[in-house]
Amino acid sequence: MCANAIDKWASVKIELGESPVWDERTGTLYFVDITDGKIHALQGNAVSYTLYESNHTIGALALTQAGNLIFAEGARVTVFDLKTRQIVQMSAAISAEPHYRFNDGACDPRGRFVTGLMDESHRPESGQLFSFDTQLAPTLLYGRMGLPNGLVWNHEGNCLYFVDSVARQILKADYSLAAGTLSNITMFTETPAHLGRPDGLAMDVEGGIWVCQFNGACLLRYNAYGELIEQLSVPVPRPTSCCFGGVDMKTLFITSARFGMRADELERYPDAGGLFAVRLSVAGSPRHRFKPG
Repeated sequence: MCANAIDKWASVKIELGESPVWDERTGTLYFVDITDGKIHALQGNAVSYTLYESNHTIGALALTQAGNLIFAEGARVTVFDLKTRQIVQMSAAISAEPHYRFNDGACDPRGRFVTGLMDESHRPESGQLFSFDTQLAPTLLYGRMGLPNGLVWNHEGNCLYFVDSVARQILKADYSLAAGTLSNITMFTETPAHLGRPDGLAMDVEGGIWVCQFNGACLLRYNAYGELIEQLSVPVPRPTSCCFGGVDMKTLFITSARFGMRADELERYPDAGGLFAVRLSVAGSPRHRFKPG
């Protein structure tokens, strides 16, 4: 598989970029800044603009079937109408503790929103994976994780891959589309220790799983057997998440972070926190959309 050079896609300096989502209907790329609690939008190479700003952190972001947005806001989940710029649906908070927040997530093929709850105080095995139905009622799918992060389904929808960043593992589970439950959870792969920790995921049409390596300055591509088959260097040390987009779905968009970097590191990597893109010879599939009640 061949990849072109990675280019800086937009002149942004996001503190903690996350959850890029491509809307194939409108040609819009959405992405978030977790720390600043902002959702950004970008069409083409134009200047990005802030679409929504919260007093809470914003984690996972996805599209709805109607073309609106669903996202994790603090420890709750919110649906946002893009036309009226109004919140139209909101879940109850999973936790009242201020150090708990939702992180990365995505929608399953049946339209449920799945996202991981993390403890910013990083207590051992405090991470949990939740699913939200059409009414935003939560179901606990899995617990005792270090730091739940990126997740993606296989093309059949019967297998879920999800990241535990603390364990440096991508986990694999059988997924019931009818019930929205997990079973037979195993380790799919452990990413190399010298390449940081795994973060966001994306899947291409060949079944290749792309993972951003936070503090590893690269993306790794694994095949369906958990074998590392490609390493793609990124010009910043902290790539966070990625998604496929573009007219032919062969552009991989990559968010990054400057969060926690020292002044000398920021001077060395002035594009840290930027948004990047690379053209690939393999396409990805559009992300699944939330089905609201």
